[in-house]
Amino acid sequence: MTDTGDFEDKQFAETEVADKVVEQYDELQARIFYKYVMGGGGLDIHYGAFTKETDTVYESSKETNKRLLTVLDWTRPLTADSVVLDLGSGHGGLSHECATRFPGVTVVGANISPEQNKMNLAEAAKLGVGDQISVVLANFNNGLPAEWTNKFTHILSCEVLCHAANKPELFNELTRVLQPGGAFVFTDIMGSDGADEKVLKDFTDRNATTKMARPSEYSGLLKDASFQEISYNDFSPHLVYYFQSMVDQVVKHKQDMMDEGVAEAYLDKWMASLTNRVEMQRDHKVFAWGIFSCRVDGPIF
Repeated sequence: MTDTGDFEDKQFAETEVADKVVEQYDELQARIFYKYVMGGGGLDIHYGAFTKETDTVYESSKETNKRLLTVLDWTRPLTADSVVLDLGSGHGGLSHECATRFPGVTVVGANISPEQNKMNLAEAAKLGVGDQISVVLANFNNGLPAEWTNKFTHILSCEVLCHAANKPELFNELTRVLQPGGAFVFTDIMGSDGADEKVLKDFTDRNATTKMARPSEYSGLLKDASFQEISYNDFSPHLVYYFQSMVDQVVKHKQDMMDEGVAEAYLDKWMASLTNRVEMQRDHKVFAWGIFSCRVDGPIF
């Protein structure tokens, strides 16, 4: 199996990011890795919030979903008339929970990975929320469909904007597709304010990114795009626990992943990267992570 998803010593131009995102997540070796190491067997391939030190990657990822949906509902109440855009919907775990927690809500996923989209719809049908969920194969770096203007009451995004080639352009697109008063809530992995890009190398070597954003940068970009009531819940202290949990998953499931076809060299590179992340975050706090919320001008419900 080829060693795809290895971006060592590369930081991509805007035109390259989309293809590299598909490589990172859609190739078989990567899907197996993320299933075990970030998903913990589930469909939530994103960072987790911990309620106790013994939480697993699966439990912490579910806690992130819970917090995201709570903040989304706080920012603008979710009702049966709400239409939610799940930007970068991945395998659909967050979409499914949104549809289950808020009956009648319509969720539209926009996602670049064909294989993930198939899994999303299959799981939605299995959970009995297939009538509430649809997914569009989309590269948001090329803009969003023209017919989506003022379509959505809410936009939700989880660990996706790090793959945005041009964040100012994307945020302007999001204001276009939101209805007046629409809410935008997201998490993303970032460099901490003041962090040198060079010390973030172990992340950019394993992820399809241009340059990592900073919390203060996102706040400024949201303001420039005319979002208001901008807030940020900083959960950066959770990252060291999550990075360590990822290391534990690699150790626990290395043979399982190799039995399914993942190359040992691929896992060894990930192990070195993750071990370095634990040390860097514990000792220097170079990564930042949390939930942003904001809305465009208009009705509050």
